[in-house]
Amino acid sequence: MCVSPIKDVFELQYAMAEAVERNLEDSLNEVLYMKKAKLFRKSEINEIIRKRRQHEYALQKRNKRVLDFDAYITTELILLKLLRFRRQSRIDVWIRFIEFCKILGRHISVVRLWNRLLQVHGRTEPRLWASAAAYCLQENTTAKIRSNMRKLSTETSQLKEQHKKLKLELQALTRYVNKKDQKKIETVISDLRQTKLQLSESTMDLARDRRLVWDRVCLEAIREARRLLTEGIALNPECKLLHLELVKLEACSTDFFKTRVMDRMDHSVEGDVDLPTDADALRKHRKQLKRLKKSAAQDNARFMAEVTEDISFVTSGGALKLVVESVMDRWPDDLQTLESLQQIVSAVPNLVDNATQTQLLSKLQELQNNPKQKETAREQTNSSSDDDLRKRLTNYTTQLYETVLRDGLSVALDLWNSWFMKDEHGPMRGDQFRFVNPQIPEAVGLLRIRLLLHSLNASWSIVGQMDTEVMTDRLSRYRDTEAEQKTRVWLDSLATSPWGHLSPEFWISYIQFEEKSGDCTRIPAVKWRASKTLLPEPYSRFTTLLNSDDQA
Repeated sequence: MCVSPIKDVFELQYAMAEAVERNLEDSLNEVLYMKKAKLFRKSEINEIIRKRRQHEYALQKRNKRVLDFDAYITTELILLKLLRFRRQSRIDVWIRFIEFCKILGRHISVVRLWNRLLQVHGRTEPRLWASAAAYCLQENTTAKIRSNMRKLSTETSQLKEQHKKLKLELQALTRYVNKKDQKKIETVISDLRQTKLQLSESTMDLARDRRLVWDRVCLEAIREARRLLTEGIALNPECKLLHLELVKLEACSTDFFKTRVMDRMDHSVEGDVDLPTDADALRKHRKQLKRLKKSAAQDNARFMAEVTEDISFVTSGGALKLVVESVMDRWPDDLQTLESLQQIVSAVPNLVDNATQTQLLSKLQELQNNPKQKETAREQTNSSSDDDLRKRLTNYTTQLYETVLRDGLSVALDLWNSWFMKDEHGPMRGDQFRFVNPQIPEAVGLLRIRLLLHSLNASWSIVGQMDTEVMTDRLSRYRDTEAEQKTRVWLDSLATSPWGHLSPEFWISYIQFEEKSGDCTRIPAVKWRASKTLLPEPYSRFTTLLNSDDQA
């Protein structure tokens, strides 16, 4: 009597195990690909299979629960996020994919890949911005010009074929000249002359259109390269390479506007094209020159309508002068950077005014003659400025504590923002805390106080809403508050400053912010950015602090 229920239980367990193994076998190709691509280690793959088997058994039960489905979905989503982070963290894979698309001639795909690569690694690898700008100026420009030239030369090739056929037909008819064929020969000759005239006009139009296409594509390439370099400098303001590349680009832009744009601006009005003085040549080519004059003036007018830059300012070297002076002001004591700048300026002496060249040479001579005095003076000024800064930050900390006890958290936050966030147009413009030395302990303490004030203020706002709102609505509103978004944007801007390169405490505070009052799903991304941004010695300290926090 007891055999039948036991048998049923064994059959049920066997069917359950069979269904689980069948579902796991369906995902075997995915696991093999992850192993082949070396996205996971062997131990990690075994852990993935173990968790999937555990979830599959939970779903094969008779009494299925929503929590089991939710847990399975959460595990797969975490796995997908980890896959995305590991796949996108390999810059060499991105570059090989870009080179592969170049070989295939898919330049539109290359542009999209560069945009995606800069979104992922733009904050941590500033050299990628320079590479993307170089691609826009060189290879992408050549590809666009070839594509446009292919379209323009189609009509000319058709006219050449027609002209060739008419010549062959005329040669065949002239061999057997009869009175009956005389009219036909005259018709072919007139068609041949007309086709030859159209061919010459089309050749001139093609040459004019080729020059117009070159100018348009080069202008777009300069604008795109300038956009890439300025965005890269905004995310990596201390990168010397990007500033020097911007100097090269502005020199190229100045030369382009001088040689190509100014010529079109001078001849953008009809009647500016010079006519020949010879009477016979003028009589012979009057119609052709008039048509050419009108077409050239129309092309120049259309091109100048697309130019939005201040042409006189660019051609006079004003834009190039501003960029050169910004590099000189940012690194006045960096001999290597100024020498690189001098090499760029010496290559285009006709584009830079004499005063700027003289100023640059004098700075170089001072640094080369007295390098030790400059270093000692700089160290003394840095030490004195650090002492003053530490006193000021200590005073700020005392004022914040007094304000919290006297007026509350929100007033203390407003006070902190009045010190370091004076501009209301965004943290990238008004954040003065980016330029504070992150190696000063008082600065790190002030950063932690700022995040603590935000966390406490958000917690008290939740407590005040306990009686009026449902728990889930309250949590979702808390996660999407404007204060949290502003704090996260501010932390992202600090990550692109020396804080992101030198301060492991900053990244620990960022992780704690996301863990306590932010979004926990962002923590893996923050850890990955810290591994890509920190220098080797601060990163080893970061891993030590992170492990100690995990154990605690």
